[in-house]
Formats: sequence, structure tokens, C-alpha cells
Amino acid sequence: MLNDLHIHTTYSDGAFTPDEIIEMAKEKGIRYISITDHDTMGAYGNFDDAQEDLTIISGVEVSTYYKGMELHILSYFHNPKDEPLLALLDRFKNDRVERYYKILRNLENLKIHLPDDAPPMDSYGRAHIAKLLIEHGYVKNIKEAFQLYLDVDKIAYEKRFKIDTREALRALRNAGGIPVLAHPGERLYNLHFETLLKELKVHGLLGLEVYHPSHRRELSNKLYATARKNHLVITGGSDYHGQQGARFTGSNDKLGRYGLNDHLLQKLITFHQKLK
Repeated sequence: MLNDLHIHTTYSDGAFTPDEIIEMAKEKGIRYISITDHDTMGAYGNFDDAQEDLTIISGVEVSTYYKGMELHILSYFHNPKDEPLLALLDRFKNDRVERYYKILRNLENLKIHLPDDAPPMDSYGRAHIAKLLIEHGYVKNIKEAFQLYLDVDKIAYEKRFKIDTREALRALRNAGGIPVLAHPGERLYNLHFETLLKELKVHGLLGLEVYHPSHRRELSNKLYATARKNHLVITGGSDYHGQQGARFTGSNDKLGRYGLNDHLLQKLITFHQKLK
């Protein structure tokens, strides 16, 4: 198993609690993990981080925008109690709460009645509303929920709070973090990619997520070379969300299948120590 530095829990849009993730990682023999929930560090402080045979690196995944592009920025080793960073993430949470209930009201106007008394812990995302639509028989699956109601420009959609990538990078660096551009192969890898990296480096970008389920081996090799060329630290993970049910079947078997080998993990740790 690889060291998995990209994992989501029930504090954003994952299926399993932090404690369940920790148990699963131990069962698989994974040595290092990072919980990187979307725009929240609510999980930290809500699990025992002093684990035998498992090290948990503080993490988060922040949704940002730069020149019209949505960029997700992962961060590692930051202080999860850093007040300015927590204040920034609180802006996300407050907006998510408002947006969550706006979408429910939009659906109510369409005669789609969903409960509003048990929102999720921290994320309040469209994925949670999609699951409610499935549970109450309005759609068959998450894809249909987004296609009919929740995707951009669909009838129940509401815009969300946007943070500039440069502001996020600054906050993460100030909190002692190593900001990393997440899963660039999904949409960003093109002729202008290195120009983007150079621009973001000026504002504090320190790493590149090379290993990710959306990256084929050939692309991972190219991203590895690009990271080395641009003096960026290399990270990777499964982007694990999981699905309720049997733990290690189908999509639930992805934990630890993508990530860093021990050599690259030690390079990341050494980089962090030198940064301090």
C-alpha cells in the first residue's frame, strides 16, 4: 500500500468518519495518511491523532479561483488551529450553509420536498442534497440529480462563495502549510500549464499532486518531470470518498492504491522540516 495523502471524510463529502478511515488505513497497512476535507478542518480535533503504526499529516483541500479557472489547492503540515486560516474556512462554511438551504428552497418551489432538519456536519454540499433526492425517490442516482437540478445553470443551482487562489496560498503558507495544486491532469494540463505553475509559485505554491486516480501512468510521469523541473514537491493520494456498504469492494478499495511510496514521502517530510 502507498501513503495516501488525499482522503475525504464525513466532515465534507466522504462516506466514512475519520475514525473509520483510520481503522481502514491500519487494516491495509498504510503508514501515512492525510485527511483533506473540502474547505474544512472540522475533522481535526475529533479523532485521536496519536496512532500506533500510523502517522496522520494535517491536511485540507481548498476550492479557489484564478483567472476564471477553478483550482483546488491541497495543503499539508499546516497548523490546524491557525486562527486566520480557520476564519477563512469559516467563510466557506457560512456560505455553504446559506447555499444549502437556498437549494432546498429552490427544490421546494418545484414541489420537491426534502427534510431540512439534519444537515451534514461541515460541508453542506450539493452531493448531500443529491443523496437526499435519491433517498426520497426523486432521482435514480447522483448523476441524474446533478443533470436535472444541481449542476451549473440547472433550475435549483445556486452560486457559491469564491476565494482567489492567491489569497488561499498566502493563508496556507502563513499557517505553516505546504500548498499543492491538486489533480492538475483533470482539466489543467495543457500548453499553458507550466506558465500557470510559475505564476502560482510567485504567490506561494510549493507542490504538485502527481499521483491521482485521474492521472494515467504516462501523465503521472510527465507531471513528475514537470514538478522536478519547476522545483515543486511531489504529492499524491487516492482522493478517497468511499461509498457506504462493504468497505473493500469496488470504489471502496481505492484507499492506499494511489499516493506516495516511502522514498517520496520521506522527501516531503524532509522538505517540510527544511521549510520550518
